[in-house]
Amino acid sequence: MSNHENVKLRRGVLMGLLVPALACSATTATVWRGETAYVDVPAGRWERGPGSAERDGVAVTFGYYGEVAYEVKPEVAKGAPAPKAYERRSRPDVWREWGTTGGGERGRGSRPAVVRISAAPGARPGKHRFGELEVTVLDRVLPPAKDWKFFLDLWQHPWAVSRFFNVKPFSKEHYAKMEPVWRALADCGCKALTVTLLDLPWNHQCYDGYHSMVGRVKNADGSWEFDYSLFDEYVEFGRRCGLGPDIACYTMCPWGYMATWKERGPGNGGRGGEVEKRERLLPGTKAFDDYWGPFLVDFAGHLKAKGWFGDAYIAMDERQPEDVRLICGLIQKMAPGLKVAMAGNKSPSEFEGIAIDNYSQGLVHLRKHPKFLDELAPRRARGCKTTFYVCCSPAHPNTFMLSPDDEGFWLGAYPSMAGFDGFLRWAANSWPRDPYKDASFKTNGWKAGDTYLIYPNGELSARLVALRAGIVAAEKMRILGERGEVRKAIADIAGRYGYDGAVRNAFDFSAFRREVQALVNAPADAAKRVP
Repeated sequence: MSNHENVKLRRGVLMGLLVPALACSATTATVWRGETAYVDVPAGRWERGPGSAERDGVAVTFGYYGEVAYEVKPEVAKGAPAPKAYERRSRPDVWREWGTTGGGERGRGSRPAVVRISAAPGARPGKHRFGELEVTVLDRVLPPAKDWKFFLDLWQHPWAVSRFFNVKPFSKEHYAKMEPVWRALADCGCKALTVTLLDLPWNHQCYDGYHSMVGRVKNADGSWEFDYSLFDEYVEFGRRCGLGPDIACYTMCPWGYMATWKERGPGNGGRGGEVEKRERLLPGTKAFDDYWGPFLVDFAGHLKAKGWFGDAYIAMDERQPEDVRLICGLIQKMAPGLKVAMAGNKSPSEFEGIAIDNYSQGLVHLRKHPKFLDELAPRRARGCKTTFYVCCSPAHPNTFMLSPDDEGFWLGAYPSMAGFDGFLRWAANSWPRDPYKDASFKTNGWKAGDTYLIYPNGELSARLVALRAGIVAAEKMRILGERGEVRKAIADIAGRYGYDGAVRNAFDFSAFRREVQALVNAPADAAKRVP
């Protein structure tokens, strides 16, 4: 593919160079002031279209989704031999501007374009014409992503960035490579920064292992020393990128229960040579309490000194209720007020009596425990957050490479319609070897795309674009609902496109998307008439 620079066109030059096919029906898009949206344009419409253009506060950038290969494991009957080969497929997934690395100029008239539209908060309301693209800007304002109320939690993986770009972890070069990805996630409304308190909190389930951001050394006299320099540096970096304010600290209950530290031997006043230690520590045991108790006291003091105590959570992922109960008890004994977050794959009733400040329930488990929805409003009244998540299951709705994008839109729009505070997914960028070339991740048999939603240079996947569009729609519904508009319409749509039917793939996700978009992008006078 050839590479060309994007053409910056002034208004007069623009109209002379655009496709002279204005007689054809235009592609239309409706946005609020302050909104960024991605709009598909049919193939063949942009033979000589611009790279980008801007006027009256509306900017359009023309691009496309680049193809990414992946493998699909064939379905086999129970007891049948495993397949010898996977089916090879590809899909348009990585968003690129025309003229950027990766091509896109050659044959662009034969591929669908994906136009990014950004309307400034002060953009002129009304219609804006860019060749065959007609953008209508409504006189409604979408706040910036940092002010969205929707709670999005997509777990970040710094070490995947280090490996992909072959740079030293947390070096100046590493932070430079992370920044475009972290800023793009913040622009999607991500409200939690993923940090680590020990090595391998998920027991190296990813292509790249997570490691600790906190150094800990046990002296010969049994006292502990903790080094928060990397933790502080990384949290400050994440906040500069716009991630947060929540700091999700993984974890006191790692998969496999393994804990690591350095131990100093005798000599030099008990500060002699250091030895690496690794041991299995079970919640409720003296060894567990001796390891975590002093840390909790010291960590709480450090968080308070930094002004982060109210934003920090000890986070756990799919742990047994009894483990969670024991850990929460230790936290409140040693660091009263330190909050807890957890993604749970058990019945909510199994965690009854445990104070979990941010609880995410697996979507598949909602079908088994529908009464959990009755707890959403009381939890919110207590100041707690409640979300749901998808991971390797369910098959629908999801954000796999083989998932229709409209499922991603549902995952973004539906949670707040049902009373949840938001949505969680376990992997923003736990990339396989080369996510640009092959999205497959065979080690654990996960479906391609399960492990990431964003690409190494910060390009959004088509799947993340759809999820983000759903979140934007949720924010619009919130704003309209707070004004006393569309509440009944929202309840009606949520009732007809609920989570039970979604998991059974029992309705048309594209119909859900059309109805929601029509509702939130109706002209202001029309929206006021919708109860």
